[in-house]
Amino acid sequence: MNFILFTLIIITIIIALLFVAALRVKVVFDTERTDLHMTLLWLYPFIKVLVTIEDTKPVLSFYLFKKNLFKKIIKKGKSKSSGVQMIKIINPKHVSINANYGFRDPSTTGIACGAINVASQFINIESINHNPDFITESDYIYLNATANVNLGTALINLLKQN
Repeated sequence: MNFILFTLIIITIIIALLFVAALRVKVVFDTERTDLHMTLLWLYPFIKVLVTIEDTKPVLSFYLFKKNLFKKIIKKGKSKSSGVQMIKIINPKHVSINANYGFRDPSTTGIACGAINVASQFINIESINHNPDFITESDYIYLNATANVNLGTALINLLKQN
């Protein structure tokens, strides 16, 4: 009887934490180092999920208390929703974007700069800092974005969507 009560209390606490503690998301994209990774932290150091690209395949690493529990290649699923719909479902808060970019053709850099300014008006972004480089000898993009996601709300929205 005590074990069942203890289990119910733990489950209740975890469900409450899903709505209270935000999932911190950080995405880094760097074309100069050919680096793309996403870090998800929930009650860190309790849970950490790292998604990286290894041998042109996305790999998910799951950490519990800083110990790597498993590492798995992510296979493309048959999802009905697009990336934009998924962003609306998870409804990220406190979105912050830092972008440095430059293209050999200054007009391309100018077009990218204008496109970022236009896109930022349609997306709920708390802060955006972009530094276009109009005088560069090589094409590059460096993007560092962070956001917070309420897991409880995101799960409810995802269940409503399906």
